[in-house]
Amino acid sequence: MNPKIDIVTIPVENLDLSTGFYREVFALPEDKISSGEDHVAFFLEGEMSLVLYERSGFAQMTEQHEDNLNASSVIFSHTAKDTKEVNSILSRALRAGGTVTKEGTADDWGYTGLFKDTNGYTWEIMSWLETDDTYTIEVNREYKYKPEILFDAWTSPQILKDLFGLTEIDMDVRVGGSFRLATNQVKELPAMHTESGEYKVIEPYKRIEKSWNYEGPMSPDKTLNSEIILEFNETQPNVTKVVLREISSFLSNVDKRNQARDKWTHALIEIDALLE
Repeated sequence: MNPKIDIVTIPVENLDLSTGFYREVFALPEDKISSGEDHVAFFLEGEMSLVLYERSGFAQMTEQHEDNLNASSVIFSHTAKDTKEVNSILSRALRAGGTVTKEGTADDWGYTGLFKDTNGYTWEIMSWLETDDTYTIEVNREYKYKPEILFDAWTSPQILKDLFGLTEIDMDVRVGGSFRLATNQVKELPAMHTESGEYKVIEPYKRIEKSWNYEGPMSPDKTLNSEIILEFNETQPNVTKVVLREISSFLSNVDKRNQARDKWTHALIEIDALLE
């Protein structure tokens, strides 16, 4: 025997209402829907069917009292192709008379939302994290220095060594040049933390773009890949606004984005202190 589930049958209070709900949510063609006297079947992908059965008939078939039937003990899960489709399905469920109990939310592994149908059954709609799903955080700070001084600070091995408490540093500041920054001085996570990458754009005193790849105990099983963009904008004579953006699929939830903002905000403050 190869165990598999071909059909899921659920009891519903109002067959017509439930059928209309799932017609709207599933958006299936009519040849994928079959109606009987006391049930309606939706033929889904993968040879799976969802059958809606009138509550009284379902209770009789399963030899249960109707009062014992409830929808709280099961969750149906559907994998959508991307975050856009997750949100679209949630919108259709709401429009059809369901209740969205969790708006689409990013997590480490992907994106998910929940809705209840007109009988209270819970559906989880999810999509796995895609390589092109990226998130951006931005921090900025104004300094009483000309752009040249701030640009030189962010390309100075000594200042970056002091800024990040580095024990190893190697920098080739040119388009196509690489860098490697490493430290084993993080007390909370004792081990080697390494950040490396390649300079993609160098516009002297205006802009730096570089890849930024982390390896270490904060991500023991994989490399975290980001893109860092630094802009140096002179807002008035001898006053420069530095804008730093990090772009990464790793920044997929609020906690990680807040951690990244805190890290880079602290770095911008420390750069100011190192220049005094």
